[in-house]
Amino acid sequence: MIGGKLILSFVCDAMLGRTARFLRLFGYDTLYSNNYSDSELLEIALEEKRILLTRDIALHHQAVKLNIPSILLLEKTYIDRITNLILKLNLNLELNPSISRCATCNARITPIPKEKVKGKIPEKTFAAFNEYWICTNDTCGKIYYQGPHWINITKIFKQIKENIKAKKNK
Repeated sequence: MIGGKLILSFVCDAMLGRTARFLRLFGYDTLYSNNYSDSELLEIALEEKRILLTRDIALHHQAVKLNIPSILLLEKTYIDRITNLILKLNLNLELNPSISRCATCNARITPIPKEKVKGKIPEKTFAAFNEYWICTNDTCGKIYYQGPHWINITKIFKQIKENIKAKKNK
């Protein structure tokens, strides 16, 4: 718990890569690898007290038998999966780089002064943007900024918010 709020963490099966990336962008500690075996997923969920997110019915049933929290996400699109997960768990939906995690490796990201990214990103990008964030995992070190990809992320965020609102109004 942080500030009276329960902090949830997840582990996703190989079929939920996009879902994992967006949960990370929304600030949720979400492990994902398309190389995890079913037994590894169950072990990670159990040992690290993570909720297993899966599209695999057999894996979900196996988790339930082992008393491992598991959510079966059978929705067709990652947007619908995220929408329903947020509603089911009453998750906070926020798109804010200061709480986001690295979409690639799941580590925290932190602001980095513009001058420290010079030479690490294309010159045009450096000239066009003033705010940057960097992955705190030294082996990843991905640099983030609110460029054209951010427009797409923002559109998806808005679509999820609209879906949540529509479902709550039903």
